[in-house]
Amino acid sequence: MNYKPYRPLKAIGYSFLIWAIGFAWGTVVFMTPTLSEITTIEHISKMPAITIPLLIAYLLLIPYISKRYLENAVDKIAEATALGVIFLAINALLDLVMYLTIYDQDYYAYLSIWLSYALLLILPLSIGKRMQN
Repeated sequence: MNYKPYRPLKAIGYSFLIWAIGFAWGTVVFMTPTLSEITTIEHISKMPAITIPLLIAYLLLIPYISKRYLENAVDKIAEATALGVIFLAINALLDLVMYLTIYDQDYYAYLSIWLSYALLLILPLSIGKRMQN
């Protein structure tokens, strides 16, 4: 099995796009007093005004990006696995840099971040399996 994606720069670019959309929406929420004052959902989401719309956006965006990325791949399942790992690795790294250095240290104590990471890994693979069959 080849672990290198067939279009690594495109995969990395898509990863940055996914993260940038989340960052931009987070900035909008922080700049809007009524959105930033929405209370925490204990153990689920620290900032529900950010996480709930982003989880919905992930459910739409990641399959779309995955389909575009995988359309010309020969082994779609292997490429989808590599794509999901790249999505997860880059987003987790950028989150780690941003949230552990700038924001609160309890960011990873909420379920929503782990759910978003699971979507980054699982959605490309499910699209790849569907496209392979």
